[in-house]
Amino acid sequence: MNEDFFLAIFWLGISVTVNIALGLAWFSARRRARRLETRPVDLSQLDELIGRIDTSNDGIVARLEDLASSQEFMNRVLTDRLDRLGRALTAPEPHDTPV
Repeated sequence: MNEDFFLAIFWLGISVTVNIALGLAWFSARRRARRLETRPVDLSQLDELIGRIDTSNDGIVARLEDLASSQEFMNRVLTDRLDRLGRALTAPEPHDTPV
């Protein structure tokens, strides 16, 4: 019985701690959002930011295409080698043949 009680207290403590942390995070996010909503918008900075995001996105797309092409190359190399290895090896004799 004592073990069950201590286990329940342990989980209650974790639950309370998580709820307090989530409440503080929610309060902080609300305050930050309110502060950002009241800040004046400078369109030149926004255009610059969008331009940087586009440039970064193009770079990421290029790297992903390189990764995909290298993966396709590795697949071709491995399948070619496995095919050659399969042709070079002799077929194993079955072990379950009746005598």
